[in-house]
Amino acid sequence: MSRFNRRSFLTHSGIALAASSQLGWLASNAHAGSGDDYCAMVCILLAGGADSFNMLLPYDQNRYDTYASVRSDLALSRDDVLPLNYSGTDNQQFAVHPALSETRRLFDSNELAFVANIGPLAEPTSRADFDNDAARLPLGLFSHADQIAVWQTANAGNRATTGFGGRVADLLGPSSNLGPISMNISLSGTNLFQTGLGVTGYAVDPGEGVRSVAGYDDGSEIFSTALDNMLAADYDSLFRRAYAARLRGAIDSGAELAAALAAAPALNTQFSAGGLSSALAQVARLISVRQMLGVCRQTFFITVGGWDHHDEVLNNQANMLPGIDQGLAEFHAALTELGLLDAVTTFTISDFGRTLTSNGRGSDHGWGGHNLIMGGGINGGQVFGQYPDLSPGGELDLGRGRYLPTTSVDEFYAELALWFGVAAGEVSQVLPNIERFYNPAVDAPPLGLFAT
Repeated sequence: MSRFNRRSFLTHSGIALAASSQLGWLASNAHAGSGDDYCAMVCILLAGGADSFNMLLPYDQNRYDTYASVRSDLALSRDDVLPLNYSGTDNQQFAVHPALSETRRLFDSNELAFVANIGPLAEPTSRADFDNDAARLPLGLFSHADQIAVWQTANAGNRATTGFGGRVADLLGPSSNLGPISMNISLSGTNLFQTGLGVTGYAVDPGEGVRSVAGYDDGSEIFSTALDNMLAADYDSLFRRAYAARLRGAIDSGAELAAALAAAPALNTQFSAGGLSSALAQVARLISVRQMLGVCRQTFFITVGGWDHHDEVLNNQANMLPGIDQGLAEFHAALTELGLLDAVTTFTISDFGRTLTSNGRGSDHGWGGHNLIMGGGINGGQVFGQYPDLSPGGELDLGRGRYLPTTSVDEFYAELALWFGVAAGEVSQVLPNIERFYNPAVDAPPLGLFAT
């Protein structure tokens, strides 16, 4: 286990105080938890606002010509892009970036799909509403900090302190997690997405796994004994008692998780070094020990930064997208090996889409964008939502190719929540604004992402 100081350990571990009561749990419950009802969500945040109009673009000639005309120097050559095996309404065809060959393969094999023109909405909003200031807009629209928070909280009109994954864990955790570790595990430190009222994320290092307090388990009995005695003391201060209990629980739970990972089965799937691949390799290991951890529901959160491309969009994406493509393909292979492809849904989010127009080799902050979703249980090979008309001045064009979203974050998360096991009558508990966009009581899902 890697080492770091006590303050960092507590900040990144996210262990609930109740974990301190789980001593010896792993040894006596090694086979608790059933894999038969296991589900996991893996959220990949492309931080910075990824330019998704070069990730998923029109391929039929007329719409491609419009795309190329408006994108100008940012347009990909139609000869270079990878067409998808898809024909939608009015024979719409799509292609993906040349670096996304594995993504195309997964799409064409019906195990990956795209959700087009999705974004945060505080309420249903038309172009006329926007132009006439007749609709409530997301707080801090076009702002990195605000929109990256809104994507995690699914509460576009309010400052929220809990995230979608955290509220789901608050609701399902008591019945879905029998073990010592939070059902929400982050590969990128503390995040809002996995923060609930009673649940926080447990941070695991993508490369080194479980982190421990520096000096505690490296053979220094003097230090470890002294720390144990300090944590066992009966402090008069409520704050000191709570701090000691939290640190004690973090140390003990971390040791149990490290023991479980040490017993993880070796996978034949080979992951590339670094980046998204390393994080997803660790997720695959954690999923493989789900029964030892006594958990049947999990969320994982990964941040891949560096997508704020106000300059050099083409060069930056050519360098960065292969890592996304490769990581997804390797993770798909690992889940297939584990026999859990249908049980795990992986999806991307980002701060916002970007302008279709060029600012001179780059693009600026936008609104609606395109995300992908991967898993054996989805209706793959589809482009869900409404891909916007890219003609200048189109009904969704707010100027410079900033597009008004036609699918809300709430609808997307509602479908994930229902698949994850949230009852229809409880969806509003995890998505407080959902009824502005979708009635959970109806039989039809909001988007139809999942095979029935």
